[in-house]
Amino acid sequence: MTPVLQGLVLAGGRSQRMGTDKALLRIGERTLLSRSVQCLQRVVSTVHISVRSAEQAAASYASGNVIVDRRAGLGPAAGLLTAHSLHPEAAWLVLAVDMPLVT
Repeated sequence: MTPVLQGLVLAGGRSQRMGTDKALLRIGERTLLSRSVQCLQRVVSTVHISVRSAEQAAASYASGNVIVDRRAGLGPAAGLLTAHSLHPEAAWLVLAVDMPLVT
C-alpha cells in the first residue's frame, strides 16, 4: 500500500528571540502560517499545523487541522513524533513556518 502524503507545518516554536509568535507575522497580506499552509496545499490534500500546546492552538490557530505536541521539550521532533503517532500510515512533507521563501 502506498502511503498518503500529508503536509505538516511546524509552528510550535517559542519564538523567544522574536518576542512574538512567528507564525502570525505578516509579509504583505498573509501571515507566515498562511503562506506555509498554502505552499503545502499545492502538493498535498491535507495540511496539519503542529503546535506545542493547547493554549497556543486555541489562541492562534482556531481554524485548521491542528496537532498539539504530546511531549514537551523535544523541539520540532515533538511535532514530527506526534504527527506520526496520530497518522502512522502517512508519509509527511514537513515545512517550518519561518521559511517564507519556499515555493
